[in-house]
Parts: sequence; structure tokens; C-alpha cells
Amino acid sequence: MGTSTSGKGRAPDRQADGSRDIEKAKNQALYYLKFRPRSRAEMDGYLLRKGFELPVREEVLDWLEELKYIDDLQFARDWIQNRLRTNPMGEQRLSQELRQKGIPDQVIEKALGEFRSTVDERQLALEAAWKRARVYAQRDDGETKRKLTAYLLRRGFSFEDVRHAVEKVLQESGQERLN
Repeated sequence: MGTSTSGKGRAPDRQADGSRDIEKAKNQALYYLKFRPRSRAEMDGYLLRKGFELPVREEVLDWLEELKYIDDLQFARDWIQNRLRTNPMGEQRLSQELRQKGIPDQVIEKALGEFRSTVDERQLALEAAWKRARVYAQRDDGETKRKLTAYLLRRGFSFEDVRHAVEKVLQESGQERLN
């Protein structure tokens, strides 16, 4: 039979039920991983919603980590890379999203440290500003500045990077209108 952390003093049929719960939880967890990678907290929440008790959930979570099916640091790295590729955003927003996924602060900090060493966030903000500026092309500079600033701040870029990007886009788009 499978190992049970809470089987002491129980009747054999209760131990068998515990083993069946663990196997059922493992199968549910593997099914949940089919769709995309998960953080430990996401997986725990899923197993909780499926009705599994804490000892069963912990055993399954430890088993998944041992097999490297869940790894919060790798999850955070992959999340950041995916965001950079599909929907660029700043460090503040990335941190917020990772917290919502249940990633511990120390893991977030490590992943964002790697992000800082490989990505120029100011340049990323500028690229996002240029893409978004097309949407506001027919508006006056005041409205464009206001909307572009709000957009970039919502994307999690620092105020300094937002200010730099907006000024540069407005300056260069103004020069294009004169030509």
C-alpha cells in the first residue's frame, strides 16, 4: 500500500481509504498539470477544492515537487518569460501576478533578480509605449500623454521609466507630424 503520514492507530480499512485518497489526488493533480504549469499554492488550492484533506494534499504536493512537476522558482521564471514574450510589463506588475499565483516572496525576488539582470525595463517601457501610441495617434498630445502614462503604470512600469517613455514617444511623434 502507499505510505500514509496519518495512518497510526487507524484500522486497516481507514489506511486503505487514505491510500486511495492519495492515488486519487495524484491523478487529479496530474490532470490539472495537463493544461499549464502550476505553482505549489495553485495546486494546493485545486486539491482543496476537490475535497482532499491537508495530509493528503501535502503528500501529493511533496511528491509533485520531488518529480519536478511543480517548482515555484521555475514557474516564476517561465511566467516572467511568457509575459515578456506575449504581454510585456514591468517588475511591479510581474511581482503582483506572481503573488496572486501563491509564489513566496523570496522566490519572486530571486526570479525578478534574474529578470533585472537580463532585461532593460526602461527599453521595455519604451517599446510598449510605441505600440500603444498608435492607438492614440488621432488625439492631442495632452490626452495622449495622460492615457499613455496611465496605460504604462497599469502595466507595472516604474514612474521614472513611464515618464521617460512617454516624453520620448511624444517628442518623436511630434517631429514626425512636422515632417
